[in-house]
Amino acid sequence: MTNRCFETIEDVASWRLCIGCGACVSMCTHGAISLVDIEDLGLRPRVNLQRCERCGECIRVCPGIEIKSSPANSQSIPELRLAWGPVLEVWEGYASDAEIRFRGSSGGAATALALFCLEKEHMTGVLHIGANPESPLQNTAVFSKSREELLACTGSRYSPAAPCEKLSWIQKAESACVFIGKPCDVVALRKAGIVDPLLKDKVALNISIFCAGTPPSKATEELLTVLSVKHDEVDEIRYRGCGWPGMTTVKIKGDNGQTRRMTYEQSWGDILSNYGQFRCRVCPDSTGELADISCGDPWYREIRPDDPGRSLVLVRTERGREILYKAIKAGYVKLDRVEPDTLPQSQKALLRRRRHLWGRLLAMRITRVPTPHFEGFSLYSNWRCLSFFDKIRSMLGTIRRIISRKWNKPLGHNSESQFSIELKQ
Repeated sequence: MTNRCFETIEDVASWRLCIGCGACVSMCTHGAISLVDIEDLGLRPRVNLQRCERCGECIRVCPGIEIKSSPANSQSIPELRLAWGPVLEVWEGYASDAEIRFRGSSGGAATALALFCLEKEHMTGVLHIGANPESPLQNTAVFSKSREELLACTGSRYSPAAPCEKLSWIQKAESACVFIGKPCDVVALRKAGIVDPLLKDKVALNISIFCAGTPPSKATEELLTVLSVKHDEVDEIRYRGCGWPGMTTVKIKGDNGQTRRMTYEQSWGDILSNYGQFRCRVCPDSTGELADISCGDPWYREIRPDDPGRSLVLVRTERGREILYKAIKAGYVKLDRVEPDTLPQSQKALLRRRRHLWGRLLAMRITRVPTPHFEGFSLYSNWRCLSFFDKIRSMLGTIRRIISRKWNKPLGHNSESQFSIELKQ
């Protein structure tokens, strides 16, 4: 595991290894854990020590401190194994439903596949994330059972989200379900399934979206400041969607329906990506290696005005392949097989992060910062692909930030705001 022992999930959070997935809440049988949104950090667990029995179940399901990737099988694409894990097939396309395609972040493939599972595979529901209707700047777990409910939650949510907080909805479902989440959420789901076999049996398909990190709520506050919108004026916020990659749109309360907009390049590129959780910066899995199917953006394409969007779809398991083929045949998605190099051409930033990661983890160990344990990601082999200069940079740059920002001490020893933001590299 790590080079320190953790008694509770709060200890994990104090060393900045929490990613706010919410699995600890679901798996605590004593009801001792709740999540709190800390503006500078993200969703973080709070433990009721009077209820906590120190059973360790919350630690067992935590993806922040340990991830073990499944070994690539013989059918996986050889040239993608090192940097992208098990990939059986690479597809590109979009949802056949024009409205789902338009409102989705890219081509709506994840939503379309989930809808197929509801309507044709007779699954009970889809556990995923949507905007909180009572607080539009916050996210909430949603259990969708229809096209309308899925459609209401389309589009990326670049703010703290904890779908695994409501794993009990899957456990109590009448039949099998679909799970959609970030790569770390899928890891948490897999780990929870080991603890609770009933949960594992109830998940018929898990879909991961590509992820470059989850900004804390403070990032959205900064976005609103740039748009000259006050927190209590927001009626609705869409970070993406309604075209590809789509505009960031804030609808202001009132009868006139006034909106403020900025491009995706401005919102993500100039603002949101500058705010990052510490643990996201040392994540080995940005494309959902433990999922059945992963979906992301084909950024290699030139983005045209009024582009309705396309999705890049990775098949990672035989179960994922079975569902994808059925969905194509039933007309829910329109996809074409593409060459394996479409993936690295589309996600150059994620590939760069993967290659720097071994050096960053080494820097954490050198400075005696609790370091997550990752297995099966070929991190050292990826690091060797870097130039000598970049190898040194990946270590020394991380050491410098650890010392200057006092990341070698737990949050309880200093003001949380000192550790809240890691600027984009």
